[in-house]
Amino acid sequence: MGAAVDVAVIGAGPAGCAAALALRRAGVDSVVLVAAAGGARPRFGESLPPDCRLPLSDLGLWPAFQAQRPEPCVGSASSWGGDALGCNDFLFNPHGSGWHIERRQFDAFLLEQALAAGVALRPGTAFEGAANSGGGIAIRLRAGAGAAGTIEARFAVDASGQRARLARALGAVPQVNDRLICVAALVKLDQEQSLGQMTLLEAVEYGWWYAARVGPEEAIVVLASDAELVRERRLHEAASWRTHLAGTRHLATALGAADRATGAPPALAVRRALSVRLDRCAGPNWLAVGDAASAYDPISSQGVHKALVEGLAGARRIAQWLREPDGAELAGHQAWMDARFAGYLRLRDYLYGQEIRWADAPFWQRRRQATAAGLGATTTLRSPAHD
Repeated sequence: MGAAVDVAVIGAGPAGCAAALALRRAGVDSVVLVAAAGGARPRFGESLPPDCRLPLSDLGLWPAFQAQRPEPCVGSASSWGGDALGCNDFLFNPHGSGWHIERRQFDAFLLEQALAAGVALRPGTAFEGAANSGGGIAIRLRAGAGAAGTIEARFAVDASGQRARLARALGAVPQVNDRLICVAALVKLDQEQSLGQMTLLEAVEYGWWYAARVGPEEAIVVLASDAELVRERRLHEAASWRTHLAGTRHLATALGAADRATGAPPALAVRRALSVRLDRCAGPNWLAVGDAASAYDPISSQGVHKALVEGLAGARRIAQWLREPDGAELAGHQAWMDARFAGYLRLRDYLYGQEIRWADAPFWQRRRQATAAGLGATTTLRSPAHD
């Protein structure tokens, strides 16, 4: 027999934890988080914008987050559209500075807060499948090679990331607008380095580089490019990645030579960074939030903020739906998410349109083509086996 709950949330990242915590704060009795087995996959560092204070406050987490003493981020510097380095600081932002965080620690913090609020956890379990069942959603789980039972939920939330496992099992289809690839590593910082407390962004012919401090002596460095350029330039190999990094105008200087001096090659993590949305992100007794509903190019700097905001908004709609089941709440979620994705595309296209130094380079040509095609430039992902 399956366990019966009010809401089951698939995925225990920022979007899932925000949704689960907000549901408990709204008085929903039984909320369960399904956390996938494993967890050894490396996570990129993040720079949270000052606006993250708002969803953290709405979740009741602002004092606890401050108590973590996160590394401050006072703004960003970028070489984009020209060789000079321009700065955009947070001095006049009404919410103060941003923060550099280590994602594994931040995710663990959110999960701890959700559990303290009374959210139940099914750890070490993976989503197996789902189907509409008697006015709810029947969710099948597995643990390792064996079955882990089922959950019978009045409502289900897909917060499983870009794989959108629940939504796809219920018939939703991801539509891809762009297929960026990110190659990231943690690098050592010199004592005399100049990276400071700002993030650093630098456009290059084959894509763009990003760096941000994640500790006193370490920074996360990410290269964003296209798959064929990564293969052609062997950017997925540590030696070539490091050589290309050394050839940058600003990042190489800001990071210093401590990483190269060790002689040890950096451990690279290669990840897709799709611009993608579901053809529908809500249906009978379910909705999707965070990257499961739509994922943005990291150039938009909206990763964790987007996840928290959408987890909160989804939870508010679900709490209302549980009180008075009404398709208007689900339709409202769909319309809101569609509008957000359209706004994101406009921002992304504007940002890429500012860089004209390599107008004929393949990476920048593709971004201009996506801009010209707009929302219609989508392709449909095939089965989950192709992810």
